[in-house]
Amino acid sequence: MRLWALLRKELLLLLRDPHALAVLFIMPTLFLLLMAGAMSSYMQERPPALRLLLQAADDDNSRFFRAALQAQLSDSQLLRASSERLATISLPPDFAAHLLDTPHQGPSLSFPAQFDKLSRQRLHSAVNVALAQTRLRAFLQDSGALGSDLSQAEQLQRVQQRTQSQITELEQLASGDLSGRANASQLSVPAWLIFGMFFVVLPMAGGFQREQQSGALLRLRAMGLSHSTLILSKLLPYAAINLVQFALLLGIGVYALPLLGLPGLSLPGSAAAYVLLAVCLSLATCSLGLLLAALARSSEQALLLGGGINIILAALGGIMVPKSVMPETMAQVAQLSPMSWALDAFLSLLVGHATLMDIAPYCLRLVLFAAVLGAGGLLLLTRRIRHTQWTTHY
Repeated sequence: MRLWALLRKELLLLLRDPHALAVLFIMPTLFLLLMAGAMSSYMQERPPALRLLLQAADDDNSRFFRAALQAQLSDSQLLRASSERLATISLPPDFAAHLLDTPHQGPSLSFPAQFDKLSRQRLHSAVNVALAQTRLRAFLQDSGALGSDLSQAEQLQRVQQRTQSQITELEQLASGDLSGRANASQLSVPAWLIFGMFFVVLPMAGGFQREQQSGALLRLRAMGLSHSTLILSKLLPYAAINLVQFALLLGIGVYALPLLGLPGLSLPGSAAAYVLLAVCLSLATCSLGLLLAALARSSEQALLLGGGINIILAALGGIMVPKSVMPETMAQVAQLSPMSWALDAFLSLLVGHATLMDIAPYCLRLVLFAAVLGAGGLLLLTRRIRHTQWTTHY
């Protein structure tokens, strides 16, 4: 009965604290929506269509090059003239005369400043393939292996048959770094969900400091409450809040993102895997909050420690910057962050179609993290409660 009254007290204090509610719910929701929108074009599965200017003479080889390039960039426009500042492919005037030269001088490419790096790489690869096919056509024509009576479309088909290979692709599901294969929603939703859940340490640690400084903690001790009851009354409400955060932010990813024109989140795999991950993640966040509550000596210290540690763990763990774009050394350092373990487990489920057993190693790390920090926090907090006095103002 006493435990229930303490739990009710903690929940009421939290619900009446707009700043805590903003940190726990509004902030991660805004981050999720903003980052999913900002990364939607960068991390989309299909590259964006291009508008390009192709400057070339009107001869047979140049027309074949245009057709081969258009086949490589089927969703893009190849314009002959434009008043816009577009990426430009310029074939030399003697393009046809030097097709079989070795070394060969290919076309020149020029890019406007806003043309992004990935689009440049895509265009460069497409031009290389189209140029190789045009040179192969010239060689086949020169050797008599390609009849001149064929139409340009038939010639392109013959050349493509000689230059295309069947490449076997094997998926390594639920293993390795999957952040490079995730779309904007699959990366943003779990990343900012994890970030938001770890911010539960702020109201946990701050609430304990306020109770100690106001004398409420001493009055609770005078009622004969055990240390375990007091500590459970701190842990259980915030563990429940974490589970609500988990469900709410997943729901936003599944139902709200499609309404904004962003790819919706699908949740493959068994529900038990997501429940296990939610529980293990909640244990890790609450154990960190318990330790910070024991270490901090004021609400200000709790705020600085909690916020600083969360931002460092997020920066290291692939929350703010995907691990797929980190240097190898930095990606290895990221494995030290519990946020990285949780994110890897999430991506294994969302992208790698993992099973409950596949994410078990990540969940075990989170549980061990919770056990170590929770034991330290429990020991320090019990000692601090035992020595709390009326004159405690630190």
